[in-house]
Amino acid sequence: MAITLNTLTDLAAHGFDEIIDVRAPAEYADDHLPGAISLPVLDDAERARVGTVYKQVAPFAARKLGAALVARNAARHIEDALADKPGGWRPLVHCWRGGQRSGSFALILSQIGWRVETLVGGYKAWRGLVLRELTEV
Repeated sequence: MAITLNTLTDLAAHGFDEIIDVRAPAEYADDHLPGAISLPVLDDAERARVGTVYKQVAPFAARKLGAALVARNAARHIEDALADKPGGWRPLVHCWRGGQRSGSFALILSQIGWRVETLVGGYKAWRGLVLRELTEV
């Protein structure tokens, strides 16, 4: 399931157990949602590689490569950072625009049985909301 935030306070109102930023480490380092943890499904080099394949080879080839990398990295996160999470755990997962990366990771987590949700529009939507609220002050 995907949620849409209309105000900055909406995030806290949803009461997620954790906010997971699946963007590459450089993206997370640049900025992230308050309290979010970084569990990248593609590292910086993998993200660049998938993007290059997308532009220079074909979108299908890039999606296939990306899926293999995401699955491998998701497995590592499940075995490590998420190993102690209980069955009722409820995370919010997001990437840049709320698309391929967060959706892929969320699907895997939901198949385990966790009550995962994604953020419509991802970090980009959050940033737009912050900018909008700042200019309205």
